[in-house]
Amino acid sequence: MSRYAVNTLLYRLKKEPGFRARFAADRASALVGADLTDAERDALIRWDPRRINALGGYLHLLMSIPGLEGPSTASE
Repeated sequence: MSRYAVNTLLYRLKKEPGFRARFAADRASALVGADLTDAERDALIRWDPRRINALGGYLHLLMSIPGLEGPSTASE
């Protein structure tokens, strides 16, 4: 499990509007090159906060990212 990678990515989503916009537009593409397990990548693409938290994502970060409520509506 790469807890550090998950939380670094969550921090970027919170603090970097450009990265957040890319992630919102195409989650899978935004995660290319990220050091994530398949389970972490899947949870982030689906934006499943409970699963992300269970995989090591800090709940505070998950709850403080603007504009990323609910599961992905983009077709994968």
